[in-house]
Amino acid sequence: SNGCGGGQQMEKTPRDFIFDNLLSMSAYWACTGAIIASLTAYYGFSLALSNVVTGLSGTLPILQLAGGLAYERTTRPLRFLRLCNGTWRVLLPLVFFSVLLPRTAGAPLMVVCYVLAIGIYQFACPSQTDWLVSSVEGRVRGDYYSVREMFFMLTYTGVFCAVSLIIDRAARHGAQQTGFLAVGVLETMLLAASLTVLLRLPAPERPEKEEPAPAAAALLEPLRNRRFRRVMLTNMVWSLSGMFIGGFAAVYQIQVLELTFFEIMVWVTAGNLCRSLCTPLMARLAARIGWKNVTALTIAMMACVAALWAAATRQNAAYLFPVLSILGAVPYAGMGVGFLKMQVATSPSATRSMYFSVNSLFNGASALLGSVLCSALIGVLEAYPPHALRCIFFVGLAGALAAAVMAARIPCREA
Repeated sequence: SNGCGGGQQMEKTPRDFIFDNLLSMSAYWACTGAIIASLTAYYGFSLALSNVVTGLSGTLPILQLAGGLAYERTTRPLRFLRLCNGTWRVLLPLVFFSVLLPRTAGAPLMVVCYVLAIGIYQFACPSQTDWLVSSVEGRVRGDYYSVREMFFMLTYTGVFCAVSLIIDRAARHGAQQTGFLAVGVLETMLLAASLTVLLRLPAPERPEKEEPAPAAAALLEPLRNRRFRRVMLTNMVWSLSGMFIGGFAAVYQIQVLELTFFEIMVWVTAGNLCRSLCTPLMARLAARIGWKNVTALTIAMMACVAALWAAATRQNAAYLFPVLSILGAVPYAGMGVGFLKMQVATSPSATRSMYFSVNSLFNGASALLGSVLCSALIGVLEAYPPHALRCIFFVGLAGALAAAVMAARIPCREA
């Protein structure tokens, strides 16, 4: 590996990774949750089907193992990274441009484009993470990942705010089609800008390795690593539980609580700003108590959020939803970075992309199981009065408490 080519490039590369992340991930996450739930409502999908489509961002990580194996074996890693990352960024705006077609044709096109965009993003995710870690490791301060997360959240908050205002205004004027088209244009602009940054990123640094191990051996190595296995199991329990909390909440707030997009936009924006402000605080807290304890604390906070969602009704939503939006956002200021730090601390650098892939495979399988179980439970509870659906959040609460205890007991001193 020939490195990054001088001190100036070494400073520029971490900065470019931050810009690539904030542009592409703002566009990506603006297409999840409440936004995609409103698009499924526009097409007249059932509550259970809407929940499946909305949950794809949590279930399709099962594709990451195939992506990790493909990346391990490619002889042209930079082309692999550019092709995968470029393809999903082209497909994603088509999800919204599908409204140009009659609904009978637009609905299946929307689902196909959404599945492909999310699927290809997840396929490329382990290699993208490995690209980042290998390019900046040892060249940035300890708070780099927290700073990256903070800049992403500030940008995403602005994008989410803009998209929500567009959808809300369009709904109030009976011009939903125009609103979704405007979102498509905004997505196109963000992703086009992200592509220019993507093409500036240097080729990934890969340690000289012998012939790649057989797929079965590559898969088993992370599973035999006891410390990594503990991190992965904790992540799996949280991924399953999260489908019964945040995954279901995205549909619940629109189709059960019947909140307007303006209400959602205002309070989710407030929550995201709080998350941004808390990100450096989480890094400081981690410097004292370790990332694994921060992760345990944030998952326990999500258990409290689940209990509050279970108490939310149309009557109290006006004052409870603001609390939920803020309390539900703050834990993510530390949880994602915490899990990443623990994975890096418990995996060898030479095969790290494979470790990320295996972790994501099992996480995705857990989230998929959670989504299926949650959707099945919705199907059963829809026959009862609306308040019966609140029971779903108690399942998430129990799982989150279990994951918090597991995180606190991980033997991971470095994190």
